[in-house]
Amino acid sequence: MEKPVLSKLYVRNYSELYEYLNNSLKKIKPLEGEDFKLFMKKKITSAYQVIESELNKLLEALVLIQNAGDFYRELFKVYTGSTVEEYIVDVKKRIKLARNIYKWAIQELSSLDSKRKRKIVLTFRAGIGRLLSIYKRMDKRVVLVKEYLKEVSKMPDTRGDYIVVLAGLPQVGKSTLLSKLTSAKPEIGSYPFTTKTLIAGHLVVEPYGRIVIIDSPGILDTPIEEKNIIEYKAILALKHLADHVVYLFAYTPSFYYTLQEQLNVYESVKRLLGDKPITIVFNKVDLLSKTELEEYMGEIESKTGIKPIPVSALTGYNLDEIRQLLVSYLKEKKKLQ
Repeated sequence: MEKPVLSKLYVRNYSELYEYLNNSLKKIKPLEGEDFKLFMKKKITSAYQVIESELNKLLEALVLIQNAGDFYRELFKVYTGSTVEEYIVDVKKRIKLARNIYKWAIQELSSLDSKRKRKIVLTFRAGIGRLLSIYKRMDKRVVLVKEYLKEVSKMPDTRGDYIVVLAGLPQVGKSTLLSKLTSAKPEIGSYPFTTKTLIAGHLVVEPYGRIVIIDSPGILDTPIEEKNIIEYKAILALKHLADHVVYLFAYTPSFYYTLQEQLNVYESVKRLLGDKPITIVFNKVDLLSKTELEEYMGEIESKTGIKPIPVSALTGYNLDEIRQLLVSYLKEKKKLQ
């Protein structure tokens, strides 16, 4: 899926809009001999155009998000607490209200005697105040949209012929595996949640096309209502982007998370996927004895019904098997098209 083209859209919050509008109005100077009332009409018109333009930019961004697919729409709701459709309805109402306030201000100014400068100024200020209040009352929502746009701008373009999402708890080695399977260079750390957003790498398989491999943030063994935004990115990628999931286990007696916690998250991931294929990988086998490896892999197989592929992303052990498996799925998909 291609992410919406939002990087060129800049939405101002209320304080930014106020400063921009104030600077714009200061630049408007009366012409020599210009009627004062006409001058103030020109300023109120300029103010209205600035605010209307900002509202339309906000609406443009929202419509792009609405049309971008389920992943982006649902992520928007996670960030803002409301659907993008609700935001669109609200912004359209405010655009209409701004137009009506502008018409009122022009009519009021037109009805005044040009010599009543004080009254003209008061009417102008009333119009400006009412126009600004439209934006001020929605400032909290605009800030949330700005945060969302900033986050989306960091996300990769996930267009490809076969989308594979790497999933599992933090610290199981998803980022290292991505870096070894593709040319992607994710941040790799020794603490949980080093990966905070989606990172994509690619495998080009001629003449079949491109496999996109997505490194997703770790998911913890907690109820859905306790998930943080970082985890939600992984959940939505699994739900809406994945054609296939590679689920990583990793375990030593001193590991952050128990094997049971990882099995619990696996079951949650499986429910999200429905009938999409899932491959289980047991990573970091270079840290285990043969006896430990057999014990842990046996437990995983008995609980999941799937035999894990033992790998070491760090040393490269068995990674060719992962590549060959993913290529076979891509080829099968192409045959069915």
